[in-house]
Amino acid sequence: MQQDNVTIDIVSQKAGVSKTTISRYLNGKYEHMSEKTKNRIQKIIAELNYRPNAIARSLKSQKTGLIGVIVSDIGNPVMISLVKGIIDHCTQEGYQVVTASSDEKTSKEQEYILSMVDRQVEGMIVNIVDYNEYSLLEELQAKGTKIVLADRVINKPLLDTVTTDNYNMSKIAVQALYELGYEVVGFFSSDLRRSNVRLARYDAFINQSANYVQDPTELTYVFTDDSEESYKKALSDFMEKHNGKRAAIFASTPMSLLSLLGAAHDLKLRTPEDFGVLGYDNLHWTRLIGGGISVIDQPFYEVGIESAKLLINRIRRESDEPPVHMELRSKLVLRNSTSL
Repeated sequence: MQQDNVTIDIVSQKAGVSKTTISRYLNGKYEHMSEKTKNRIQKIIAELNYRPNAIARSLKSQKTGLIGVIVSDIGNPVMISLVKGIIDHCTQEGYQVVTASSDEKTSKEQEYILSMVDRQVEGMIVNIVDYNEYSLLEELQAKGTKIVLADRVINKPLLDTVTTDNYNMSKIAVQALYELGYEVVGFFSSDLRRSNVRLARYDAFINQSANYVQDPTELTYVFTDDSEESYKKALSDFMEKHNGKRAAIFASTPMSLLSLLGAAHDLKLRTPEDFGVLGYDNLHWTRLIGGGISVIDQPFYEVGIESAKLLINRIRRESDEPPVHMELRSKLVLRNSTSL
């Protein structure tokens, strides 16, 4: 428990520095502060178990210490990893995180964005639902709200963004499948209409596949829903058209990968015996099915950390620098599902 009547005056006396220095430390303003001083203050605060009055601090400084985070689907395991990265870094820097899930609904996303503004968050990290719907974020940024997009991007360089190298890694994945000996590679994807990430993966598939086949568009299957029935019909069509060839499928989202594997099970098709499979992301179950599913492993925890770093830097520096676009490198993990 905190010792009774511990004040900032007592902390400053024990640490041998001014109250201003203690205040700057508590607010994360470490400019012109030596590591020795920072460590000494940190030690004294820990010894005294000092907790400043957050309400009083926010009223005085007009800072709430809150970061708002809105993700498209908190039930998605990769989003959990993303949020964990954000929380870990924000906590380390003295900020608290308020989270919300839009459940892939634009109306719900906008409602939560406005709710975050009402709670006076100092900045927001948003995993946007629809790359076409960003006018509210643009308007808020113009009024001074600090915003970073995590994972999903928009077409215009208006907002800071941290994502992964979706286009390059998808090209590498398609090339790897052909170099492994597959004669034809199909593309199975969830709906492309609202996600620039999925569009980037599709463009990469088309451009890289053109080096190996005459018309890659004939190998694409895009689903407005991720039902196994739709995937069963598409998988049957793909296998019948390419009967006798060494065929593989590139699944561009975790949901399309899972639906594809469910369809294969119902059709009594096996990987890699009947066809090869490579997809997104490196979820825990991909290591367990049939000796392992080959995947593109995206660094979502690191995306969360870098998003938080970028946002906090904007908050503290009040920077007017142009928006930053950061792409973190993923890696290709080959397993049994692409073994010929």
